This record gives sequence, structure tokens and C-alpha cells, in this order.
Amino acid sequence: MSPAKDSMARQFGGTMENTAETLEMVDIAGAAQSVSEAMNTRHSIRRFDTKPVEQAKLDAIFRTSLRTPSWKNSQPWNVHVVTGEKLKRLSKLMTDAALAGELGPDVVWPAAYPADAKRRMFDLGMKIYGVAGIDRKDKAARDQFMVDNFKFFDAPVGVFITSNFELNYYVGIDIGCYLQSVMLLAREQGLGTCPQAALSAMPKIVRAELGLPEEQKLLVGLSLGYPLSDPELNRFHTPRDGYEEKVKFYS
Repeated sequence: MSPAKDSMARQFGGTMENTAETLEMVDIAGAAQSVSEAMNTRHSIRRFDTKPVEQAKLDAIFRTSLRTPSWKNSQPWNVHVVTGEKLKRLSKLMTDAALAGELGPDVVWPAAYPADAKRRMFDLGMKIYGVAGIDRKDKAARDQFMVDNFKFFDAPVGVFITSNFELNYYVGIDIGCYLQSVMLLAREQGLGTCPQAALSAMPKIVRAELGLPEEQKLLVGLSLGYPLSDPELNRFHTPRDGYEEKVKFYS
């Protein structure tokens, strides 16, 4: 762990000993006071408090998020914020479909990755299972952990992002920028998020429930709400490769 990360870990909650290594643990309770703090402390939340998020906070997040840059100001996103009984119904329908194996995303999920990415993905999975208290040999527990995606991890707000654009690399960049905007703005409001490809797995259900036309392709979803403070899972800070390894300067 770098000195900066070690300092941040002490400031926001310290570290937790794992059987193999020390994991960074960050407490994200409270609002971020700067963009840098939001960036450095944001991570995916997988256990939410069920209390509602104030409408004023949702308005602040999603109104400001529209300032996200896009290719030639094309703004390829349509944003659908779901709460209350509608979210409960969607959760039930999507969970039932997941348990039945009825997955059919509009956009095919990637299947091939470079070796270094596969290493990071496997490593992350093992660490998440560890802090979640799931034995990697316990397939039933791992399957339930996956199904929890479709329950929005009990978050009171579900977000779906759709587009009627011809999907390509540049639309993907724009959608990624938009998703990052929402996550950082939520962190500013003292809220947590979890971006989820899984929530794009049942587009027919989402379109039917939200009354969306067929041309609105479902790209990604997001769970949003107040993080529960207790679970170590919510404090686990995903590792990153080193600064010197990923960033090169030329002159």
C-alpha cells in the first residue's frame, strides 16, 4: 500500500487483516467534501439501508449529472430512476427471472480479457467473497450473492440507463462518463452506489414495467442509497494497480 493510501486508510477506517494480505478498508459514511475525496473513497456498496433517499438529493444528483460531456454533445443517455412499489415489483420480477436463468441483455457482455485483467478480476472476486464471509467452495452462497444484484442489494433507489443510439465504442465512453458523474455526485450527498451490468440482463422486463419503447436499449443499472455502516463488505476498498505502472509521462 502506498503512503498516501495508508494515510487515507487510517483516516477512513484503517485496514483489515486477510489470511493472505492486508486489505484496505474505507468508511464512506458522510458526504465527500471534494471531488478528490469522492474519487478516493468511492467504491461499490452491496448492503444498503432501506430508508428512502430524500427527493432533494436525487434532484441534485440527476440534475447536475446532465452536465456530463458527450461526443458532439450527443447526450446518448436516458435515465430512469425507480423507487417505492415500482422498484419492489421490478426486483421481484428480475429476481424470479434470474433464478429461472432467463437472462438476455441487449448488449452482449464481454467474454475475453487480457491475462492481467483476468488476474485482477479473479483476485477481486476472492477478496469480495472473503469479506462477505462466503467460502469460495460454497456455490449456493455464491449464487445467492449474485442474485442479490437483482434485489438492488436492498437499496431504495434503482437506476436504469438506456439509449436509442446505435451502440458503438464512443457511445460506451459517453455512458461511462455519465455513470461516473452519478456515482461521484451521490458520494457528495453522502450516498453509496453500485454500478451493475447485471441490471441490464432483463431488458424486456424493464421496458415492460417502465413503459419504454423497444428502441430504448438497456445498457447498465445502478443501485443507490445510504450504505449500511456495519458490514466489512461495505468498507472493502477495491485495490488498484500502481500509479507508476499505469501512468506514463512523456516530454
